[in-house]
Amino acid sequence: MTARLVLFALLVLLGLGTVAARAETMIISLSTHRLEITSNFVGAQIVLFGAIERDAQTISRTGTYDIAVVVRGPRAMVVTRQKNRLFGIWMNTDAREFIEVPSYYALVSNRPAEVMADLDLRRRQQIGVQGVRVETPRIGTNPSATPAFRDAFLRINQARGLYRENPTGVTFLTPMLFRANIPVVPNTPVGTFDVDIYLLSGGVILARDSTNFEVTKTGFEAFVANSARDYGLLYGMAAAALALFTGWAASIIFRRD
Repeated sequence: MTARLVLFALLVLLGLGTVAARAETMIISLSTHRLEITSNFVGAQIVLFGAIERDAQTISRTGTYDIAVVVRGPRAMVVTRQKNRLFGIWMNTDAREFIEVPSYYALVSNRPAEVMADLDLRRRQQIGVQGVRVETPRIGTNPSATPAFRDAFLRINQARGLYRENPTGVTFLTPMLFRANIPVVPNTPVGTFDVDIYLLSGGVILARDSTNFEVTKTGFEAFVANSARDYGLLYGMAAAALALFTGWAASIIFRRD
């Protein structure tokens, strides 16, 4: 019995060693971890470089590698409302409150998401716009309409350019070296953006790595935003005083004697 236990333990250790030897790893680097934007910001791109490392004992794979780069902006609460015409007036008749949803989402890959993996895996890892987890704590007046609100939420964000997919955004420079262009749109929110990089082959995730970058405002726009956030009362009083002064100055300049 003791000999069998020892043999079993050796087999388990050899199996674990084989699994470890087959595991790929990635080395990731961003062109910048901090992007400063001003009032005339028209968009930019952050370049991600990655290298795939394989152990010398790793078995050869029959398929090619796929890379999926998922970028999520700061999370926020969003309300999607439905309007209907009642008594000749357009009114909000129903709504859904989505909690902790990404204010920005982008999938950058070398192939379309549906080709790289099945829908179940993409939903678990939130790979692709259709895999984004959108949850609501409030059922609303018509529970069966919730999927329609979710679709409307995704459609509106795609139309605004805040939710997007680029199946040609990743380029393999060599079989083990790749580059990805992460878009930062003009109306991008400020805050910390999480970047998850998935290495797939044959519809299976082989490795995963994560990094992040920050988008901040700079210049006069940053001063105004920080003042409104940190000194709300003084900011409101200054804004009211400026409005009064502007109105008085206009009345003097355009006064007719």
